[in-house]
Amino acid sequence: MNQELITTVMKHTKKNEGSHVNEISKELAKSRNYVAREMNILVEEGILFCIEEKEPIYYHKRVFELENKCIVKKNRYLSMNELMKQEKKTDKLDFEKLIGYQDSLASCVQQCKAAISYPNDSLPTLLYGPTGTGKSFIAQLMYEYAVNHHILDEEKPFITVNCSEYANNPELLTANLFGHKKGAFTGADKDNPGLIQVADGGVLFLDEVHCLKAECQEKLFLFMDKGIYHRVGENEKWERAHVRLIFATTEKPQEVLLKTFLRRVPIIVTIPSLKERGIYERIQLIYSSFMQESEKINKEILISNFVYNMFVHYEFEGNIGELKNTIRVCCANAFSDSKDENIEIHMKHLPSNMFAKQTLKKNVAYQGDHRMMDMRKLYIESNNHSQVIVLYNKLMDAVYKNRNQLIEECFKILTEYYNHVMYDSKDIKDYKSSYIMNEISEIFKEVFERYNININNNDLVLLFKYIGDVMEEPLRIHDWQEENHLQIIHLKKEVSSILNRELLIAEEIAKHIHQHLDLVAGDMFTFVLAVNIKMMNRDRYIKRRVGIILAHGYSTASSIANAANQLLNQHMFEAIDMPIEVTTAEIIDSLNSYLTKMNHYEEVILLVDMGSLEEIYKGLHANVNIGIINNITTKLALQIGFELQKNTPLEKLLIKVCKSNSFHYHIIEKKEKEDVILCACASGLGTAEKIRQLLVSSFPHQINLNILTCDYNQLVENKEMSEFFKNYNVICIIGTLNPDIEGKLFIPIEELIANQNVEVVEKIFKKYLDDKEVKIFEEKLLKNFSLTNIMDYLTILNPAKLLEHVAKALDDFQKLYKIRIRSNTSIGLYIHTCCMIERLVKHQPFNNYFEIEEFKKNESNFIACIRESFAPVEDYYGVKIPLDE
Repeated sequence: MNQELITTVMKHTKKNEGSHVNEISKELAKSRNYVAREMNILVEEGILFCIEEKEPIYYHKRVFELENKCIVKKNRYLSMNELMKQEKKTDKLDFEKLIGYQDSLASCVQQCKAAISYPNDSLPTLLYGPTGTGKSFIAQLMYEYAVNHHILDEEKPFITVNCSEYANNPELLTANLFGHKKGAFTGADKDNPGLIQVADGGVLFLDEVHCLKAECQEKLFLFMDKGIYHRVGENEKWERAHVRLIFATTEKPQEVLLKTFLRRVPIIVTIPSLKERGIYERIQLIYSSFMQESEKINKEILISNFVYNMFVHYEFEGNIGELKNTIRVCCANAFSDSKDENIEIHMKHLPSNMFAKQTLKKNVAYQGDHRMMDMRKLYIESNNHSQVIVLYNKLMDAVYKNRNQLIEECFKILTEYYNHVMYDSKDIKDYKSSYIMNEISEIFKEVFERYNININNNDLVLLFKYIGDVMEEPLRIHDWQEENHLQIIHLKKEVSSILNRELLIAEEIAKHIHQHLDLVAGDMFTFVLAVNIKMMNRDRYIKRRVGIILAHGYSTASSIANAANQLLNQHMFEAIDMPIEVTTAEIIDSLNSYLTKMNHYEEVILLVDMGSLEEIYKGLHANVNIGIINNITTKLALQIGFELQKNTPLEKLLIKVCKSNSFHYHIIEKKEKEDVILCACASGLGTAEKIRQLLVSSFPHQINLNILTCDYNQLVENKEMSEFFKNYNVICIIGTLNPDIEGKLFIPIEELIANQNVEVVEKIFKKYLDDKEVKIFEEKLLKNFSLTNIMDYLTILNPAKLLEHVAKALDDFQKLYKIRIRSNTSIGLYIHTCCMIERLVKHQPFNNYFEIEEFKKNESNFIACIRESFAPVEDYYGVKIPLDE
């Protein structure tokens, strides 16, 4: 089997590109006849399949099926259109039929699933969005989802009522909804059960609900509250029904519906307009609509490049509804001109209203109206990856193509992405975004201030655009990251030494984004943030380190500093001019005052000229690392400036400069070392950061003790010589594996969580916490650790709230039952009990415990204590814990 040939075709197929014999022949440097023979053998074996056009096109069958979610049953097809028409697609269920269900509509779909799945007749749901956005279709899919997941019996009905049809006769709408008795009004010649009764056990969808009069809304919210209502003309008798209610409106709910009505609708799903959805979803909608028309008229449809361009960029005010109608009009206009089995749609077939405003964008390649595009090309376009995934793939490729210039290559790729998306993107106002923009701005401001990083507003807009793109399609990006998990690990490993600090900052930003914007975006998202931080702050390391030229004379220092800064094309040096007559003590005082104002720097290099200035290091007391070098000249300043730009470590810089200039130097280390706790984990900095976050979030209040993360492997390699021990007073190291640093206490994280070695923990924190606060810290640590595990299992309930209830219940149980449960047992109980409560809320089955009677007889006290301590939990979540549980 020709594995090289198969691999090449697989690569092309994964990019949604077919393989031609000539292209493969050149790529593999093989003869055309050899390639053609081998590819046809692979077609006969069913590994490849072929589209037998004028020049045959080959695809890898299995890759094509996975990429396009279809079944390829034959090995040869006359056209791609034949494949799409004749080969049955894998069955799509309910929301899978919705274009964008994994991308821009992902949060909408999640809300709809949660609403229709909720026990006891689900939750009343309001679909809000402009005309033509697909609200009726989504309501229908909610019903199908309920049937497919056995929430509703498939025989129960889905009833639709368009309230706008009754706008001029609200009484008739009320009578049709709630039913009426014979003789209730003129024309009521017989009893009518009403649509609510007809929909009993099923779904009632009220479209254009804003047309409901106030009286009808009041009757409805009584029904929503208690499930009862009166028929018109029968006020004595109450009727009862179980109906799942879905509403839809194009108007702002707060402006057109009673507040008392809205309070009874807990879920409002905002459906975005077509303009707010990504370009790839628009292409999918165009393709889907054309294919529907192609099937109706039983003709293959070709469209010109001009028509395609217009459909992609025209602003359809009526959204998807107008898009579909416009496509129908085009097909109808072109159908009368068709003379064979195909129809061609040109500019002349477009409705005239599409030319009312200029919609053709210059940046879209226009190749003339004679260029026709078949559905195959549109099909490939519609299944292409998003710009974010295109960006991710390019960054991934950069690791293998250009390792020596990896970061610069990443900068280039990121710049290309921003140039593209900003040039061809909708205005920022089109996002739901003022809230998101404000949150992101606050997050970056808070984090960047702490790390002394500057960012301008233009860069912030770019970051916002990137984060907005990620938020539009979280599921697709999640799937891509799962697929490329190992490559992402390799990528981060390649850049860890270059982007170590930026990755830590990016992880902190990602954590805040998760907390404030409910976005879990993964490692690739964090990596791109880190590259952004590096790219937008290329001089960050220089800003953390500064050169100060100190010289006698009216402007000697200033002249040297200005010349060096100009030649370096960057502001690298500050200048202090000192009169000849000043004393050493006065110079030291001035310098200490100056350094105090520059406390955001971590390292300072002093370049001094002569005499007593060489001795000033003895009087400096700034809490930064200071290097001093004498006999300053412009040449020396330039040499030091170049090394600063290269981020050469302080001591290495001074040794290098002195070796070439025969100068002397001193290093002044920080006089006061800050107390810190180090978190280090053999599995990487990511786990160490999680340990750090676990500790910080468990303190009863903010304490004046810094907790830092460090690379475990570097710690093991450098031992006592590690920079951490030079710069900080390390109280202890907490992690998963002991790095064996002489004289440094190591506490395994599992022992800390399980409250082992209590005396050691109390000794460490006694300076910062009293005895009571230490106990609170231990309890919160246990619960927070449990919470991080519970979050992986729960899908509906709020993990933090549920854990709070369960922890209280278990505490009460221990008091009633007069036992004390060990910490490591508590963790298991927290997780198990929280999962049990969610199962009960979701009505998921549980295998019966068959010795129940014996259990009741022998453990009556245990059962009574559980019942009493868990009663508040049962009341809050509306469940009853069975004896089996």
